[in-house]
Amino acid sequence: MPDKLDHEFLAEYEKESDWAKSHGLSQRTVKRYRELGLPFLKLGAFIWIPKRGGREWIAARVRRRRDPRRQRTANFATGRAATL
Repeated sequence: MPDKLDHEFLAEYEKESDWAKSHGLSQRTVKRYRELGLPFLKLGAFIWIPKRGGREWIAARVRRRRDPRRQRTANFATGRAATL
């Protein structure tokens, strides 16, 4: 790692390997995420991920599952389940 990095830079960016480890991901997965749009900065031989931008990007990818039980419960309440 470079000897002289600004403390403000280090407060906003995290080395890719450290970022991956802190999020429970492999570096290979992070590389795929970068190809999908994860913000990053290439500085020298290292890739830096913005802490805030990385969290926001991951949060935007989270999708809520559809709950099929809710539909079955509604059908049961109307009596449609008894005819099946």
